Amino acid sequence: MTVERLGRTLVLIVDGDLDLHTAPTARQAIESALSHRPRRLVVDLSLVRFLNSAGLEVLLTAHRQAAPHTDLRLVVSTRAVWRPLQLTRLHDHLVIHASRSAAIASPARTGGEDRSPPS
Repeated sequence: MTVERLGRTLVLIVDGDLDLHTAPTARQAIESALSHRPRRLVVDLSLVRFLNSAGLEVLLTAHRQAAPHTDLRLVVSTRAVWRPLQLTRLHDHLVIHASRSAAIASPARTGGEDRSPPS
């Protein structure tokens, strides 16, 4: 995982699988990022190849921990990530964008403008 700072926005880039084995590392990275109280935290999942229930739990916990001080955004550009979010209906509760630039540039907390599945 890589963290980039863009002003008061932190971008956490997750690479590989987000599963039972890697969830603790992802959780720790997100908690560390949130401890800095950024205005916005973008979790870029575009390089994630596999997402299971442990990874979903990390994302849901991050959503709960971020509110109300940090605007949490997810970048989802693959079906491997979109499908589990859709099947569990988490896509209805999380702010999801198709690209990192859209997640960074969009206005605060408008509720997931880019909800179409990746092609």
